[in-house]
Parts: sequence; structure tokens; C-alpha cells
Amino acid sequence: MEKEPLKYFFPNFVKDTDIMVIFHFLECYLFQNLFSSPIENSLLNECKVLDVGCGPGTWLLDLAATYSSARFFGIDLFPIFPKEIKPSNVEFRQGDVLNTLPYDDNTFDYVHQANMLSVFTIEEWFFVIQELIRVCKPGGYIEFSEPELAVKTGPVLSRFYDALVTLSDSRNVKIRISNEIIKTLVSLSTVRNVDYKISTVTLGAKKGGNAGQAYMDIHDGYFLNDPMPETLCKFMGTTKEGYLKLFKEAKKEVNETFAPNCEIYRIWCQKI
Repeated sequence: MEKEPLKYFFPNFVKDTDIMVIFHFLECYLFQNLFSSPIENSLLNECKVLDVGCGPGTWLLDLAATYSSARFFGIDLFPIFPKEIKPSNVEFRQGDVLNTLPYDDNTFDYVHQANMLSVFTIEEWFFVIQELIRVCKPGGYIEFSEPELAVKTGPVLSRFYDALVTLSDSRNVKIRISNEIIKTLVSLSTVRNVDYKISTVTLGAKKGGNAGQAYMDIHDGYFLNDPMPETLCKFMGTTKEGYLKLFKEAKKEVNETFAPNCEIYRIWCQKI
């Protein structure tokens, strides 16, 4: 029996391709590459790469332009990826990872997943990790890329973060997921060489420059796209109008008094 179709935590955010593309380029700028797993040599040959939750396919298209000998596959619940105009070494399909990936065991040399922190419950994360491992070849790599909420924030922005954590907990979604991914991978006997890198960006243009402004734009999309204002305002004890006013104050706080440091994790492991 198929599981209930995956329900994105913030449906309009994950379908907002502009925000997803901004995150992609910000991450590449911060890490100075498209990946952190040691797969360069494989990509120069005829390897197969899968991106789960590929969105508009920006990450895959960038890789395909550089590594023409490799083959790239993307899958997402929402078909917002290119359907006609795309490189010949890229294929996209619609699908839900929670109903198992439509690929055989040991198919891909490299499996990638990014920016899914608000999508899965804690139990679903364990299933998803196992699925990514299943379709990866022995000796291949699995890589995750996830942003983390800043721990130290000013009093206004902290109201939004606290409400987001409360909302997440009510849905059994762990919004700070990176360390849980690391712990899960370390506990599994099917993978080895678990490793990670952290890149930090200061929120807002004043202290964070262009990168900080890009991450502020992501915050705008995250907190201002429907249904977030209607949903979070209830957890903050205010109206939608009050919520929007508070968010303006939070942005002012970031630019004038307290600009928090935000982290993005890249986590990878090798299948045994």
C-alpha cells in the first residue's frame, strides 16, 4: 500500500523557484563548489547522479554543464523542473520519495538531497535516508545539504524562530535537522566515512554583504509567503497584520542591532 502523498510543510515556499535558486547559488558561493563529497573523479567519467527533491533542477543543470560524461537524474513531487529544453545528459521525473524511489537498488554513484529540513517528520527522515542509501551503489556517496536556524538572535527575530520551532514540534518535524542526520548516518552499518562541513553567513546586507542579503531574501520568502503569516501569527499571539509589522521590525533589528550568524551544513557518507 502506498503511503499518503508527501505534504510539504510550507507548500508555497518549496514551490517558489526564485527562493530555491537563490539558496542554490548562495550555497555554492559559501562552499565554493557544487558538492563536498569526494566524487570529482567519478563525475569526470560515466557515473550516474540522482538529486532527490530536485525542485527546478538548478543544481543538476549546473553539474551537467560541467561534467558532460556523467548522467544526471532528478526527482521531485512537484514537476517544476524543465520538461523540454535541457541537456541530453539530464532526466527529470515526478515522484514521492516516501513511496520509495522508482529506481533499482545500487543504481547511482552519487545521491544528493538539499534543503528538505521542513518537509519530513522525524520518522520519515529515517526512511528517506535508508532510501537514498538503497539506490546508491556500494562505494558511492550520499550527500545532504541543510540550512540551520541561528541559535543566537535578537529578541524580535527570535519570536519568529521560536514560533517556527513550536509549529514544527507540533507536526513532529525537527527544524534543526543536520545533527540528527549525522547521528543517524553514524549509527548505520550500511555506510562509512561520515563527514560534514559547515559554512556560515551573517544575516543581512549591512554585516553579511551580498551573501547576507541573499539569505535575508530567503528569510523573506520563508516567512512572508503564504501560508506562513496566517499559520505562524497564531503561535506568536498576534494577527496577520501584527505579524507583518513584527517582521519589518525583525529586519530592522538584523540591519541595525543584531545580525545573527546562520549555518549551512553539508553532510556526506560512503555506502559500504
